[in-house]
Amino acid sequence: MEQERKEDIIDKIYCIRQEDIEAESSKHRNELKTKLNTVQLEEIKEEIENKLVEKESNDKKKIIQQIEKLIENYEIQISYYSEKNYKQGFKDGLRLYNQCIKEE
Repeated sequence: MEQERKEDIIDKIYCIRQEDIEAESSKHRNELKTKLNTVQLEEIKEEIENKLVEKESNDKKKIIQQIEKLIENYEIQISYYSEKNYKQGFKDGLRLYNQCIKEE
């Protein structure tokens, strides 16, 4: 019975957090827009297809720089979401721990 009750608490926390995450995801995307570089993978592919054939040195450098910015975008996003999820996971864990202690 006690184990079942603790699992119910975990399910409730999960459902509440899932709703919160869905509500906040739009806000996070807007916040990230200001931090990300304005580079699209499709643009890079098009440039590679059109200009790499010509083997112009300046175009190659530009393409390489765009790829580096795209990679930087992914690193920024990963860092951002890792920090957000880590902090919230830690808070949820402490809440669950405190609730379990109170029930005992």
